[in-house]
Amino acid sequence: MGRRERDRIRAWAEGLVDEHGEAVARLIAVDPPLPAVAIEVVPDGPPGVTGGLTITLSERWFREHPDDVGCVVHELTHAYMRAPDYDASTIWLIEGLADHVRDVLGFDASWTFAHFEPGKATAGYQTTADLLAWLERRRPGAVSELSRRLADGSYREADFARVGGAPLPEVVAAYEADRAGGPTG
Repeated sequence: MGRRERDRIRAWAEGLVDEHGEAVARLIAVDPPLPAVAIEVVPDGPPGVTGGLTITLSERWFREHPDDVGCVVHELTHAYMRAPDYDASTIWLIEGLADHVRDVLGFDASWTFAHFEPGKATAGYQTTADLLAWLERRRPGAVSELSRRLADGSYREADFARVGGAPLPEVVAAYEADRAGGPTG
């Protein structure tokens, strides 16, 4: 495959950034003008990783999953958010937000979709995306406010008391009680 395939994947991903960038930014409360994002494609590695404003995609992954728009949208969320604190206190929420954006925009896939798992609301990715969808239905604007706080470095778990209506453990307990009653909770 080589250079030609990597160039094709890069051009495709750049088109996705142009097409979906404004919607991603709106969901995470990033105001225009949107920063320029660079796309790099490497022969192998994880499907996608983001460092600053550079998204690196795996040629191998996109040869095997040529329609994985959701991966690019997830990574674009990270690039636009540029959260300065990616540590044990924030990683679950940052990854959950990126998956939430992917899901809201309709790019979930058979291997990645929001779902409830008891005890996993703050595990990150799709289980956290499910918590965030639940929270957003009950407190519209909560997700973008949490994202804004992550992006500017001011996020603290205590923010859930105001943004989520209760401290995080109480939000999670209410979510788990509601979702344990069935998938439409």
